[in-house]
Amino acid sequence: MARIPRAFILLVLLLSSLSCSCVMGAFDLVDKVCIQNTSPRICREALRSDVRFAISDLTGLGYIAIDLTRRHVTATSNRIKVLIAQTQDPGLKKPLAFCEQKYREALFACERAGPSLGERYYEGFSAAGDAVSSLGKACQNAFGASPLGSINKKTVVFGDLFRSLASLLSKSRFQNYLLSVDVYAVIHLGIL
Repeated sequence: MARIPRAFILLVLLLSSLSCSCVMGAFDLVDKVCIQNTSPRICREALRSDVRFAISDLTGLGYIAIDLTRRHVTATSNRIKVLIAQTQDPGLKKPLAFCEQKYREALFACERAGPSLGERYYEGFSAAGDAVSSLGKACQNAFGASPLGSINKKTVVFGDLFRSLASLLSKSRFQNYLLSVDVYAVIHLGIL
């Protein structure tokens, strides 16, 4: 009977475990990402509103988060411009103008997030999320009773989503590195 080399068995097991982890159910992956969020329900609803979520890995969810955040921030900025044009109250115009500036900054953070994600620079991706969250909070704090309350809350959720994804992607990257070191040791050094 032919002997199967241990390296081959390990390689088969390694590949099967990788394929299982890569094909983790989309709903499980969304839950895993959103459980770390300040509002898991809003996070899940947002990610699942994009049809791409069903076939996405963590990086794919990152791009979905960028797209969703960009649309949200742009729509919010446009809404603020309308509110500024409609209001006669100078006490309301000033915080609205402040918020409009903050949402322009949030859009800039979204533009930085894509290249960071693509380059696997997860710290930069997370920093973009920090900026989006902080800007949403700053806008909320500019008012006594904000006409943008639920919108600002969603902005914070989107920023937290970037941070959650960056954290999971960083852990995944480290685990893949350790796995590659183990495979190298088995194949090249004969350790098992």
